[in-house]
Amino acid sequence: MAENDTHYNGTPNIISMQAEPVIPLPNPGEGGPVYPGNDNSGNVEPVIPLPNPGEGGPVYPGNDNSGNVEPVIPLPNPGEGGPVYPGNDNFPGAEPIIPLPNPGEGGPVYPGNDNTSGAEPVIPLPNPGEGGPVYPGNGPSCPGNGNITWLPSFPSCPSCPPISSHQFGQVRFLNASTNSFAVNICIDSTNYAVNSHFGTITGYDWISDGFHTVTVRRATGMRNILLQQNFPFVANQKVTMVLTDSASGGLEMIRVVDTGCTNLPAGSGCYRFANMAYSGSTFDLMMSGGETVFRGVGFQNVTTYKQAVAGSYQFYVTDSNNFTFIRELPIIVIGAVATGSSIQQPLVSFSVNISAGRNYTSYVIGNTWSSGGMRVLTVED
Repeated sequence: MAENDTHYNGTPNIISMQAEPVIPLPNPGEGGPVYPGNDNSGNVEPVIPLPNPGEGGPVYPGNDNSGNVEPVIPLPNPGEGGPVYPGNDNFPGAEPIIPLPNPGEGGPVYPGNDNTSGAEPVIPLPNPGEGGPVYPGNGPSCPGNGNITWLPSFPSCPSCPPISSHQFGQVRFLNASTNSFAVNICIDSTNYAVNSHFGTITGYDWISDGFHTVTVRRATGMRNILLQQNFPFVANQKVTMVLTDSASGGLEMIRVVDTGCTNLPAGSGCYRFANMAYSGSTFDLMMSGGETVFRGVGFQNVTTYKQAVAGSYQFYVTDSNNFTFIRELPIIVIGAVATGSSIQQPLVSFSVNISAGRNYTSYVIGNTWSSGGMRVLTVED
């Protein structure tokens, strides 16, 4: 073979001058068009590169890179807000959804995930422990597990529903039982008295019109039921429920209606007396001058109201006098003339301040042989 002959293995090592040049791919992270399918012919459309994550910019749905599709507005990063289209509908005619607030930020929430503009917003419930009316009967059952349901008062505010006297009455509880242990008292499923001891009384709370079950349990220990009974409660009526000892050694609940005097003369109030002490007792209530205000008041009995001139009075509780000539005062007046009776061995004495236009009840409770003794509790009705 001559020196100028070319040696080859059957395939010439020749670069054709007719081929199209290949545009080199960019290094990772460097932009520039990239041809799909590694097709380096000059007839394909370049693909607009996708942005790096977080850089935004339009992205075509369905990897359709033709020039006839609408760009999709990118979704915001989590927590950045902005409208989100329902059902992944990214067309310009879709209605944007107002984003829900982060937990705890408040704002209206639409019921049933209904985000249409016609939906009524729901007023968010307050966090536990924050205000807002709670109606009796929505609490857990009368507690046997140590949980305490406090019955709140009903505030008067523009956003609170009104409490109608045609639907609700009011009730309070007086513990006149001489038992040494505390009790919880509930109506249906709501506590009305918690850790109630002898001689304590609650304030008035609301109770809906109708029959309700009153349950008394021990506040601690076994928490067994001591008393359970149905009572009627009447709308637009106040009542005091008195827990007393019974003659058999158990407990009884006495319902006392607190409807006082009306149309009182100027400068006068109303006053009555109740015997919630012990079985078999009968008392007279007397003034310091020997005048008899109420006589022969038996156990678990409550007198009618009497008109009382406003002022400060000193009263005495005595065992009932059986003399038939003794008469009660028709009107309670300071310095009234005695009716022939005298104060002998009073069981207990107490004072009462009576204000004009107010109603009062004095409850004698306890006995002379128990640790609590005998006392008188005067309350305004």
